[in-house]
Amino acid sequence: MKEDVLTFNEQYNLFNQGDHLFLAVSGGIDSMAMLHFFAEINKQWDLNLTTLTVDHQLRHGESEADAQFVKEQSEALGIPCEVISVDVKRYQKKYQVGVQEAARELRYDAFKKYVGVRGKLVLAHHGDDQVETMYMQLTKGLVPTGMKASRSLYSMNVIRPFLNVAKTDLTTYMSDQRLPHREDPTNQDDQYTRNRFRNHLLPFIKQENKNIHKSVRRVHEQLSEDEALLTQLAEREMGLFSQFCEQKVTFSIKSFVSLPQPLQRRGFHLILNYLSVNTDRNQGFYPSFIDWLTSNQPNSTWSPNEQWRAIKSYDECTITVESDKALEPYNIELNLGGKATLPNGWTLSVELYDDAQQVDLNRQLLINVDESDLPLMIRSRMPGDRVKPLGLKGSKKVKDIFIDEKIPKVKRDSWPIVESKQGEIIWVPFIVKSEFVSRTGALKLKLTIEGEQD
Repeated sequence: MKEDVLTFNEQYNLFNQGDHLFLAVSGGIDSMAMLHFFAEINKQWDLNLTTLTVDHQLRHGESEADAQFVKEQSEALGIPCEVISVDVKRYQKKYQVGVQEAARELRYDAFKKYVGVRGKLVLAHHGDDQVETMYMQLTKGLVPTGMKASRSLYSMNVIRPFLNVAKTDLTTYMSDQRLPHREDPTNQDDQYTRNRFRNHLLPFIKQENKNIHKSVRRVHEQLSEDEALLTQLAEREMGLFSQFCEQKVTFSIKSFVSLPQPLQRRGFHLILNYLSVNTDRNQGFYPSFIDWLTSNQPNSTWSPNEQWRAIKSYDECTITVESDKALEPYNIELNLGGKATLPNGWTLSVELYDDAQQVDLNRQLLINVDESDLPLMIRSRMPGDRVKPLGLKGSKKVKDIFIDEKIPKVKRDSWPIVESKQGEIIWVPFIVKSEFVSRTGALKLKLTIEGEQD
């Protein structure tokens, strides 16, 4: 087994001389084999090892005993051990999730605090686990991507150096050296999906092919290579018509649906990954998303869960993790020489102007005012707002102007309206300026708006 693991490590460059490895050990036979394996090679590889074990506070004190067992065994090997206690039942109740999901979320959240960005979290998943995972994905109608030997997970570098060995390799390694371990009785409980695959499907498959883990690994490698190429193509295409911001991604619907289906699917998941959405919980949403995106609902919102939502407005779609809480109305005074930061991230400033200065007509506005017109007011829109556009007779509703300019609904409440002290609208930046700019006055001002129209 040792040679197989080291060969696999050489192929994927999982750990190197001097690495700080955090070993996730439960006390079961798989993770105990991993603990002893790294203890065996530690001196040769000059590794900095730390064991992490979690007491999930389940099974009436047995999980506490498991954690204590791991601590004793690890320290006997000269490897420091951190025992982490988490309250799974409380998390379950709060977020209305299953036992395994709650335990997993708490476990990785705790690991992250120790591993950080420089260490590597080592998991004891083996080839049989890979077989189970890929068949489980197939059963759900998902592409069987399986588990990667190395990946970023919860902002940690996670490695799985045992994916090329079978469960029997680990049990033989343990029995040959008469090494102790503990068994979690819930591993035999068929109420959990993975256990049903492990206890019933895997033995049947191994009757047909005892080296199924090797066959699956070859398939996994081929699928991974194909996936990497398609993802690269999706990244390139999405970059042509998408704007990636801190908490949202906006893209052209027409351009997106013109992509081949394989690139659409990967583009969708690239967005969720970029926004740090838990994709394990969102893998099955693409068909519903594309049905909504291509439906005859020009302006609508689709929110499959509390993590994220998609907003469709004309030919633009925004996927965001921002709260959908209504924006509070705002009203900001702006005096001569002042600069204001607006709720949508833009800034607006006002200064005196002389004829020698250049003007960006898209982002700047020149007006003549009297002292009585100051301070200017910058505010959010209000029901009934009307503006008298320069060069046109009469007035027009700001609401209608937004519609004519195809400004997405989600942006309208934060879009600034600039008005005089007397309440007359002067400018709706990037969209319309009013007849106010044709007036004469004692002061000549330049208004500058800065920000991206994403």
